[in-house]
Amino acid sequence: MKKLYILLSVMLFGLSGCYYYDDGPRGPRGYDGRDGIDGIDGVDGEESYVFEYEFSFTAPEYSVLLNLPNDFTMLDSDVALVYFLWEVTSDGTEIWRALPQTLYFSDGVLQYNYDFTKFDVSVFLDGTVNFDGLGANSTDNWIARVVVVPGQFSGRIDYSDYDAVKAHFDISESKLASKNYPSRPK
Repeated sequence: MKKLYILLSVMLFGLSGCYYYDDGPRGPRGYDGRDGIDGIDGVDGEESYVFEYEFSFTAPEYSVLLNLPNDFTMLDSDVALVYFLWEVTSDGTEIWRALPQTLYFSDGVLQYNYDFTKFDVSVFLDGTVNFDGLGANSTDNWIARVVVVPGQFSGRIDYSDYDAVKAHFDISESKLASKNYPSRPK
């Protein structure tokens, strides 16, 4: 028992000494290290990009390959979003819809959908309707905007709302093609 008491006393004394030493007087301040090499000043880059395309879906594939510009590099972590110009109201307001979009007909379902790589976006028709029986209003004169956003971006954005995405990423309308859109067949 006496040995245990001595052992505990030595441990307590040792621990209290460490505690006292940490709160004791400090030595002289050391020298600062050398400064690192200055980096090259860069220009703030853009976080998102938007590209506009006009096309029609034609048989037999009913798909369109939209190549991203050659001078644009999409990162592996980036995400492509696709919006269709669905309607222009009488006062000129553009209504954009995020893909996929599903339409229901008496003879089946039609879905406008897409997939993407680092180099292109494929927009295609999918569903159970007979694509050959679709009218020009469903297949012709589509205007799509492909918005490339950083995948690592955090925060809550309603990606289905083109105007919200445009505002959040500060996408300038001046980067887009002319607003003289062709009229879609009725």
